Amino acid sequence: MKKKLRRILILFFIFILGVAGFSCLMNSQNTDNKTDLQTASIPCMAMKIGGMPVNRMYGYKDDMQADFMRDTLTPLGTDKTLQVSITPYNQKIESLVYEIRTSDGSKVIENNKINHFEEEEDGTLSAAFTLQKSILMDQEYALNFTLKTEHGSWNYYTRLIQRAGLSTEKYIEFVNSFYTKTFEEEGKGELRTYLETDNSGGNNSFNDLNIHSTLDMVTWKELEPEVSRPGIPSIKDINANTGSLSITYYMTAENEKGEIERYQVDEFYRMRYDQTRIRLLDFHRSAKQVLTTEQSVVTEGQLNLGVTDKDVQYLSDSTGQIVAFVQQGDLWSYNLKTNKLSCIFSFRDLGSNDERNDYSQHDIELVRVEKNGDMDFVLYGYMNRGQHEGKVGTAVYHYSAEQNVVEERFFLSSIKSFEFLKQELEKFTYISKNGYFYRVLNGDLYQFHMEDKEYKILQENVKDDCFKVSESGRYVAWLDGMDVNNGTSITMMDMETQKQKKIQAEEGTKLRVFGFMNDDLVYGIAGDGDIVGGQFAMNEIRIQNLAGEVKKTYHEDGYYVMDVKFQDNLLEIIRAQWNGESYETVTSSQILNNVRDKQDKTFAVALMTTDRQANIIGLQFEGGSKQEPLVMEAKFMENTKDVVLNMEQKEKNKEEYYVYAMGKLWGIYENAAEAIQTADTNAGVVLNRAQQYVWERGNTADKAMLALGDIPDAVKKAPLSADELEKEIQKQGQAVDMTGCTLSQILYQTGAQRPVIVKGEGGASKVIVGFDGYNTYLYDPSSQTTAPMGMNDSTKVFEENGNVFICYMEKINE
Repeated sequence: MKKKLRRILILFFIFILGVAGFSCLMNSQNTDNKTDLQTASIPCMAMKIGGMPVNRMYGYKDDMQADFMRDTLTPLGTDKTLQVSITPYNQKIESLVYEIRTSDGSKVIENNKINHFEEEEDGTLSAAFTLQKSILMDQEYALNFTLKTEHGSWNYYTRLIQRAGLSTEKYIEFVNSFYTKTFEEEGKGELRTYLETDNSGGNNSFNDLNIHSTLDMVTWKELEPEVSRPGIPSIKDINANTGSLSITYYMTAENEKGEIERYQVDEFYRMRYDQTRIRLLDFHRSAKQVLTTEQSVVTEGQLNLGVTDKDVQYLSDSTGQIVAFVQQGDLWSYNLKTNKLSCIFSFRDLGSNDERNDYSQHDIELVRVEKNGDMDFVLYGYMNRGQHEGKVGTAVYHYSAEQNVVEERFFLSSIKSFEFLKQELEKFTYISKNGYFYRVLNGDLYQFHMEDKEYKILQENVKDDCFKVSESGRYVAWLDGMDVNNGTSITMMDMETQKQKKIQAEEGTKLRVFGFMNDDLVYGIAGDGDIVGGQFAMNEIRIQNLAGEVKKTYHEDGYYVMDVKFQDNLLEIIRAQWNGESYETVTSSQILNNVRDKQDKTFAVALMTTDRQANIIGLQFEGGSKQEPLVMEAKFMENTKDVVLNMEQKEKNKEEYYVYAMGKLWGIYENAAEAIQTADTNAGVVLNRAQQYVWERGNTADKAMLALGDIPDAVKKAPLSADELEKEIQKQGQAVDMTGCTLSQILYQTGAQRPVIVKGEGGASKVIVGFDGYNTYLYDPSSQTTAPMGMNDSTKVFEENGNVFICYMEKINE
């Protein structure tokens, strides 16, 4: 009995030692595999104008696509000399080569090596170089640098333009002076003369201020901040009349608890210099608080996000106990049950004031939060540091709450800038539990199998009005054929199971897809005979799930549905009746959504007003602990396998129009008139695929007259069809349909020496060949004569005939 007992004790002791040893081994392996992000290593560059640094440039690992790299614009003086500055960050600079390309990057105009550098007192290197070749006036070019160091080569990008009558140095000086005076008591009063304070401006939040805000708010009221990192102005657009610049700087402030708050401040200025002083035409400021593990974020029943945008991206698990949220490119989570606050992902390093860590050309898209705290998310844009430093791409990550570690599962590289990548990712992105990643790429819907890096296209040429996504992202639906007015079938797909359901229209009917209520598809059915005058009048609305079960229908005799709008927990049905000649809108109807998920019940964005920070944003929740939370920072799992897909991505040869406003890419449009109207509303510019200026706010000439001999004969025939004109001009230029613009908008084209075909009196086509303060000058192809028409009469006649404008844009010749 004693021997048996002794054997049991020995075996138990061996078992305990084995478990302990195995546990130590596993912990050792887990610890060894966990790491922090590698520190940033790439040098920074900037241009210099009048001895002042402008247009900060960050290094890219890949050779980026030139026409997608339009973050800054560098004016070239008449002496054709440029100055550049390098911040080496302790790296040995071996060489610097500059290259000037056409705006689309297809042709090299000039390249050369810069050999001589001067070291400044602050450790930066500066150099001046003079272009050997001439470039066209008023045409953008790509200016690229390749910097070779002991640790590798990096690419830097800006745009180049040569224009007459610019006030560049005045604008740079003004921006530097304006933002620094907002922190100084002595200079505050002077700023009043530049503001246009009224009740329309934002006066309650530091996150949203403009030229109509009060001086108190513009000068930070009771916040009492200090600049922690000065900004460097970025030139966004500049012409003889106006200049648009932006600046980003960082500041700190002390709260009531003595904690230090960090803020990123983005400002945009639009100015005019009238030979005596700068006139501020527009001003926008957005201050956003950068959360840190060193400050109190959690209070009873609330996550205090501070000064930030009210559109908070957050997602909870199905029980409503764990919430993840994104702020300023950082990902956080909070567990109500365990009272644990975790910083899941951030490029920032609180131990340094390195500008490269805070470069905000990336964002995060939350996909899933599990009950155990695990989550899946997508990081996209410029990679500030880590193993992909200097690359642009889309990274798929999985966070393990138990191990508190982030693991990269997939990385798709890109040669587009962050702004263009963001336009695509915001359309749709999803990660399935069985290893598939979905996103829209170059206009097509892709499915990637992350493990073996295989991919396929599910649907080509995705259009926003024909492609809809459920709130969870799990379900999508698209109108086959991508023609919003002629849909005969809809494909609905579950991204988790890859199961598809086809919804087929009955004979004599058409379908339209509107979106999802919960995970059920909302679509409409219209009879062919009810589609009159371009109006898509539907006699039935259906709400249907993937299994084909119709959950709800809407139909009323004598009423037609013209549109469906989603508003919180209901669908608004826009109705009309047929009066014998057309559809007349009547009162709307509604369909209520009686299903609310746990996230809606637990978490809500709250707006609060304080004396010191003005309006701040919080995430309110039910329950939670009264104690200070446990604050943690996640580690990164070292990759042992290659997760990078360097996929060849060919751009489609389709015409697009890019609107740049408020210092950023505002939108991408297929319709030129829509792009121009958007740019006009937001004081921006429009460029085409070749990066030609299609339209600029505030840069229309006072008068102009075109020489008839310079106008192509095909244009002087004045066809009122862009397609017909395109065939006639035979690639000499481009025909652009600007129908829907106003005459005042169209005169920009004439001022830029571009003829515009217009539909005039009686529907007759004419060509606008000139204008002044009183008249337009119209060429009549039937009589081959030019005659004036009063400006008011022209406006009236063109409006009565539908504001039909067909513009001829010249082809760029180098």
